[in-house]
Amino acid sequence: MKIDTRELLERLSTSRREFNATAFAELDRNLSDEEREEWNAIYASFSSRSLLRNTVIGLETIPFPTDENMEQALTCMVVMRHLVKVLIPLPLFWLEPTGINPNSVIGAEIDYIIIGVDREGECAVAARSLALEQQRWHALNVQHITEGDVVSASVLACGPTRITVTACGFDVTMGQQAMSYTYLADMREEYHAGQQLQAKVLSVGEDMLALSVRDVGTDPYLNAELRHSVGSSRIGTISSKYAGGVFCRLTDGCTVVCRYAQQFSDDEFRVGDRVVVQIRSFVDEKRWLRGKIRGKL
Repeated sequence: MKIDTRELLERLSTSRREFNATAFAELDRNLSDEEREEWNAIYASFSSRSLLRNTVIGLETIPFPTDENMEQALTCMVVMRHLVKVLIPLPLFWLEPTGINPNSVIGAEIDYIIIGVDREGECAVAARSLALEQQRWHALNVQHITEGDVVSASVLACGPTRITVTACGFDVTMGQQAMSYTYLADMREEYHAGQQLQAKVLSVGEDMLALSVRDVGTDPYLNAELRHSVGSSRIGTISSKYAGGVFCRLTDGCTVVCRYAQQFSDDEFRVGDRVVVQIRSFVDEKRWLRGKIRGKL
């Protein structure tokens, strides 16, 4: 059963009256300095809707009975700075629907706002969606981000061919071509949840943001024919193997699609091996080189 987010916010939020009636001085009397700092940050986020930022450490399911289903449960992301568990229900984690597997978000750095405080239960409830709304408004109306700007982006989830980053209050999913000039057979070998990147804004609207991490850097294929003349040999690192081709990365970032010299077999080489590559030709439409593996270092 789909849970209405407004109902969820209402049921899980602590009322101002309940919060103000809590005996914080007594409950916090024996806290260490670190614990006191952690709780004070939670209180401040609840009171002023200020953002907190921490790492997703896992998932947890809690009971969430309704009139229609008394056995219903609610899956939550869990963040924890020190000792206080903060639960973020999945419906309050995203601003727009997504098909991302929640397990792939573990390890990501996220922003959130506290909506519920259970001081005696030593836990709190938060909404990431509220933080995204706040960040999006600020990016559009205060920072006035526009096409061509370079913004900070945090990797939220990463799969073999797609990666989702969070920037300016938007969750943006990109493919390999938007991430790197170098061919990556599996982007998980290069990127991971929680990684901080820089990305160029390609377009922006009230409810959309298009980014390119690749365009922040310089295309290594530019003037590659001047640096790597046909017939020359270069050091390369095998980055992947696909459909009989061996993809190697040169020291300047250029991708060379190679075949082996006749004396070699494929099982002699692994991803990550350093090899000697002979440059054979250039493929402008693909923006890569072709070559032959002549030796292993």
